[in-house]
Amino acid sequence: MRRPAAASLEVIRTMRVRTLHLAFLLLLGTTLICSTDFIANAQRDGPEVSDCEPKTGSIDSVLELQGYRLHPSDPERAKADFLQNGKKYPARTGGGSSITNDEFHGPQTLEVIVPEEVVPGPCEIVVESNGIRSVPVKVTIVDFTLPLVTRITPASGSPGTFVDIECTGFHINDEIELTDAQGKLTTFESGGSTHGTGFAIPKDAAEGVMTIRLGNRKYGNNKYTEPFKLLVTNDPLPLELSAESTTPVAPGQWIDLQAASLEPLKRSELTQVAFKQGGRSMIVAAPKPQRPHVSVPLALSPGQVQVEVRTWREGRASAWSAPVHLQLTQQPMPPSIGAIRLEKGNWVQLWPGPDRASSFQASPGDSIVLNGAFPVADASRLRVVLTGPDGSISLVPNELDENSNWFNAICVKLPEALAKGDWRMTIASADDGSSVEVPIIIRLD
Repeated sequence: MRRPAAASLEVIRTMRVRTLHLAFLLLLGTTLICSTDFIANAQRDGPEVSDCEPKTGSIDSVLELQGYRLHPSDPERAKADFLQNGKKYPARTGGGSSITNDEFHGPQTLEVIVPEEVVPGPCEIVVESNGIRSVPVKVTIVDFTLPLVTRITPASGSPGTFVDIECTGFHINDEIELTDAQGKLTTFESGGSTHGTGFAIPKDAAEGVMTIRLGNRKYGNNKYTEPFKLLVTNDPLPLELSAESTTPVAPGQWIDLQAASLEPLKRSELTQVAFKQGGRSMIVAAPKPQRPHVSVPLALSPGQVQVEVRTWREGRASAWSAPVHLQLTQQPMPPSIGAIRLEKGNWVQLWPGPDRASSFQASPGDSIVLNGAFPVADASRLRVVLTGPDGSISLVPNELDENSNWFNAICVKLPEALAKGDWRMTIASADDGSSVEVPIIIRLD
């Protein structure tokens, strides 16, 4: 489609109007160009809603809008309204997700809460940002129904363990009712999302089977879901491993095992990992029992390996965890870096995206912190290589916090005499030489 300005000039030439008319229409054409650019900018900057999950909800339900430029991290920037029967009802928003370093172009979600004023029947939702409204997305309002619980993780834990409840049809003010093995009742509201909610096992909960129900006094007429059970115990427990979230490494490297909860490790005196492949089993102990960072035996071969974990406390071992299967890589995996900051500064995210910074400002003598995944035993097995005006310099980092649950942040102090200018930074493994370059310039001033 041609721009309106070009169309106006076409009309001018065809009609052969007088110079005065020509000047007027040229001015009009300029105005139309500005208007067109304004509309294009509005469409680029305004919110876009493509879908809603689920497509039905009742009063107090949490719905997830999907689209672009929804600004889930800034609730003041985007507002949501429900439109029904010619009326507009403002809705609360409850967070969401977005692509790092891609605020305008990447897919985002925004959770909205169905307002009290709507009634069963067809409804539309619009999002407004920067004075621009999205195209409405259609939903159906239904009578109140209880959420459907699909899973709880972990299935057992000691007092204080956080338990995640996966469910559909969750309402923001649904109550969680706990009944411990001695019959003690605890009821509380817990905010959640479209995917569910969670709670921490009370510190004074009795050991034994705890019964859990979800309900809603205000809208659900004191009805509750069917009860589901959780084992509360102070005995040592295995980890509930997650193969999908664990980044694979090669034999001989170090792996960070992912789990539904790290609570079993908090009091573990010995954490053992069993690697099983080709009919043989190799058991490795984590150097720090409270941290799921362990070495993968070099004797293993690339390909599938079965992994199990158990913990020990007061001389007693837990059962082995349910096995998961991981894929060991052929080549060593390099470190990965997700963010960078000064020791006393804010994170600069390094993931790809059009909004990623092009450089990172620092000064000679500063301490720089890098966050990521490091498939080595500890920070002493890493090298930070800087290449710039003075040539190349290799530095040995230290771990930012040796008492943290994860080995995911290292710190390197820049020499006081380092020349000002632009530097490139590479993080390498001293064990196998695998390396990764920080994707933005380190600019020293």
